[in-house]
Amino acid sequence: MFSIELWKKKWKTILTAIIILAGIGAVYWFTMGPTSTNGDYKAVADKLTSEIKEYKTHHDGNLPISGANTTLANPAGDYFIIDICKLMNYVPEGCAAVEGAGNDNCDAGSCQCSANASYIWLLDSYGKVFSKCVGDKCKSSESDGYQGIWP
Repeated sequence: MFSIELWKKKWKTILTAIIILAGIGAVYWFTMGPTSTNGDYKAVADKLTSEIKEYKTHHDGNLPISGANTTLANPAGDYFIIDICKLMNYVPEGCAAVEGAGNDNCDAGSCQCSANASYIWLLDSYGKVFSKCVGDKCKSSESDGYQGIWP
């Protein structure tokens, strides 16, 4: 049972344990933040990959593309912009609204991408999913993959 006498004798040990636990919690909090957002990015990329496979199966191998394309430096090439409105009945997190026509995942349809999001989702001619980060906060706007920002 906890008593004042125990506290007087063991206060340094108890305080040390609290500080150690707080330190462990802080390390976990600060190191898991970027991992979580990277995980969110990967979850959307995996969901799109799954939806693309399903779409190809039900549409004679055709891809859900908008007709527009963009380039990446890494991996180098031209990529088709995914028509999210055609592919899914909702817009997943991370689909960036880009000013102008034919340059984001929602321009070809009647759905809305987010002005606060950072990625345009792309396909190669085989249906493999890539992404292009747009905006000032991206580590790179010319490379596929998570670029240190989400959504």
